[in-house]
Amino acid sequence: MVPTTIHLRGRQWVAGTPHHGDGLLMTATLTPPAAAVARANPADRLHDYLDALRYYLALPHHVIDRIVFVDNSNSDLAPLADLVQRLDHDKEVELIRFEGNDHPHQLGKAYGEFKLMDYGLANTTLFGPTDRVWKTTGRLKIRNLPEMKKQCEGLAFDVLCDLHNVPWVGAGKWRTPHHMDLRVFAFRMGAYDAVFRNLWRTHSHGLDAEFMYHHMRKNHPGLRITPRFPIQARLQGISGRHQRDYASHSQRTKDAVRAVTRRITPWLWL
Repeated sequence: MVPTTIHLRGRQWVAGTPHHGDGLLMTATLTPPAAAVARANPADRLHDYLDALRYYLALPHHVIDRIVFVDNSNSDLAPLADLVQRLDHDKEVELIRFEGNDHPHQLGKAYGEFKLMDYGLANTTLFGPTDRVWKTTGRLKIRNLPEMKKQCEGLAFDVLCDLHNVPWVGAGKWRTPHHMDLRVFAFRMGAYDAVFRNLWRTHSHGLDAEFMYHHMRKNHPGLRITPRFPIQARLQGISGRHQRDYASHSQRTKDAVRAVTRRITPWLWL
């Protein structure tokens, strides 16, 4: 097994270069617990993570200049380290692994996700308290991240996310449909510490995407929340929960509808 934390730099990385881009946090479970997800084969998942990491390493330095990849299944990170060292890029990268699946998977995705983020953000050396970080499910590629970042440059936010308020969209139920999309969001490190850190400890039951919606909007009135991405995030990859391809015709149709809705009915949070 490789060490718990691996710190790597691309061949184009220049010491002392100021940070012009944002940080990226890729959350990962290389070897998921039995029955926790539909896409459970470790070989398939490793392929997904390698493909996504390859994409993010190739992004321009002014978009993303640091990447922290955190695996909560204490799996072998050597294939990812090999990729980072083999490719020609300009990023600083940390690969972190720990055993974070020592809890019942019935506690839900949000519980494990924030437990993972807490560990990763507490142990990385790449993000400072004023930095802006994009979080993504590590198997997914945000295909329009450069455009997303450009559209957000003028926004003064602590948390940037997609909050939903339409029944049966995302939450999958008619009543109390409010929820936060946890696949992709951005935050200031100081805001994360103030709002999210230790939530998995203090709200072990009921910590889900709906809880996050109300927690941010009601419990932190001073928080600068931008509750909608200015443009629709275009994701590429396979859903771990449903084995659904985000590039499928049905998914691309949904994304197109949501993109139009953002412009003509901005109050309708699909």
